Amino acid sequence: MIYAILSILVFTLIVWTLNKTLLIKICPICAGVSLTWLWMLTGMWLGFLSVSRYEIITAVLMGASIGGIVNELKKMFLKLREKKSGRKNKRIELLDDKLKDCC
Repeated sequence: MIYAILSILVFTLIVWTLNKTLLIKICPICAGVSLTWLWMLTGMWLGFLSVSRYEIITAVLMGASIGGIVNELKKMFLKLREKKSGRKNKRIELLDDKLKDCC
């Protein structure tokens, strides 16, 4: 567990630093989580890591990545739908207002 947390922290800091020079901005935490479960999965596949010890944390991190991807796809879909219709749906406006007030 400690390796996963340290790995996420290190990868996040690396991507955060690289974002200052990259043209395309990448979410540092998303990259940190994705790169962490990727090396853990590879380590288990190659036999460097114990599957019984790392499978749960790897699965949780993979699930978090999928959740983030679905959230971003939903945002893109709503923007495309809004562009296609030429106007905002009342339900979309309500959701937008709630999201703006949440944080």
